Amino acid sequence: MTQEIKTEYCDERYTMAPQTNTDPPLRLLMAFHQTFDGASPEWILQAPGREMWVAATAATADYTIHAPDLEQRTTFSWRSARQKHTVLKRPLPKWARFPAGVIVHLTDKGMDVPGIKAVFVGEESGPRYDYAAGVAFAALWHHITDAHYTSSSLIDVVEAARRDYVDK
Repeated sequence: MTQEIKTEYCDERYTMAPQTNTDPPLRLLMAFHQTFDGASPEWILQAPGREMWVAATAATADYTIHAPDLEQRTTFSWRSARQKHTVLKRPLPKWARFPAGVIVHLTDKGMDVPGIKAVFVGEESGPRYDYAAGVAFAALWHHITDAHYTSSSLIDVVEAARRDYVDK
């Protein structure tokens, strides 16, 4: 079951993942709208069991992610993410390593992970924020590809990303 929500700020409709029981934070929608020149997200979901939300829309080949809580944005490709760099060949910011690690891990496991433009916001802080961002991106990819997932399967993905990507 997906929900359709319409707000004053964002007059296009988007689908929300079925596990979402509350409305997304307005700051998420506003940040997405401001970051991506008035665009509306195609997908919005809350990471299961976390105070982390992500809004995204399809893009070409690159991944642009914005963390308004940190006032930072970065863009990387699958190839640059494997090297832990942005498309400008700078090191990936620490906060972007879990989302990038999840993308690399899921691609290595055979999941189709096309480019996106995404904004994520959360109430977590420090390492919990980074980890929750990984959970949100793992849920996002499973939702986009209609792959079944549970909270524990998402944790498995994020733990693999941590072990094989973030901590290396």
